[in-house]
Amino acid sequence: MQQQPLSEGLEVAEETLHVAGLIESQNVKVDFVGIPSLTKGVAKDRRISIEDPDMQHGRKSRSQKIEGYKRHILKDLDIGVVRAVAVTRANTPEAAATVDLEIDLKNQQFQLTELHIDRAYLSSHWVKERNEELQIFCKAWPVRNSGRFDKNAFVFDWDKKLMSCPNQVMMPFEPGKVVHFPDSGVCGLSTPRIGTKSKNGRRVSIHIDEALMQELRSRQSTSVGRAQLRERTSVEHSLAHIGQWQDKRARYIGQRKNLFDLRRVAVVHNLHVIARMNEVLPIQQAAL
Repeated sequence: MQQQPLSEGLEVAEETLHVAGLIESQNVKVDFVGIPSLTKGVAKDRRISIEDPDMQHGRKSRSQKIEGYKRHILKDLDIGVVRAVAVTRANTPEAAATVDLEIDLKNQQFQLTELHIDRAYLSSHWVKERNEELQIFCKAWPVRNSGRFDKNAFVFDWDKKLMSCPNQVMMPFEPGKVVHFPDSGVCGLSTPRIGTKSKNGRRVSIHIDEALMQELRSRQSTSVGRAQLRERTSVEHSLAHIGQWQDKRARYIGQRKNLFDLRRVAVVHNLHVIARMNEVLPIQQAAL
């Protein structure tokens, strides 16, 4: 039997002890008398796998948890093939995946003209750094105010950076900040109508990309706009098909190998699409 060099054995032992110490520090706390107990809550970047350091805790929503990785695909809505894929840790925001997706697109010399996305990708660099040629299709974040005036009742003057309430009271605004309107006595509208129960007046939060939010809300208020939003449904179908073939559990250790596995399954998906394809149409749209 071939013996392992002592130096290599020490390195393995040190790495194992380091991982064990990390897991202990993230999951166990010791009180002032030295009694250990399980830590409440989840530590930041908590390690959930001894073998795979890339696996993390994450969430899709408040109720939907994700363990391990997230898969991302960019689908060509015109011909149905998957153009790009990415794998991120479960605690990584979805929008961060667009950096890796863009590398695949550049290798194909692919130019986006329409982007149909989930709201999780609204903070991506594609949206932040978009030019006038790129159209964004997405459901806007809803605005509610319990039967009182919501943000849609306010008028924005983007040239002068002024917004007016339903009673024509104008206030300056800046994207990413909060506008404080005067109380109902100054405004001239009764408190139940102005949109707040506060005696200090109405506060309106301005999204950092409020102009885009208004564009999206305006589009989804029309039948044509709602039909355009439904086009993204096909990307959910492709995600479901890929999920059936790839399964819900990561097959490999490490982000790089699992990305390779997702690429493999995406190729199989595309072969199925091409087999059903009668003709190749010009490529103009993509979706996440």
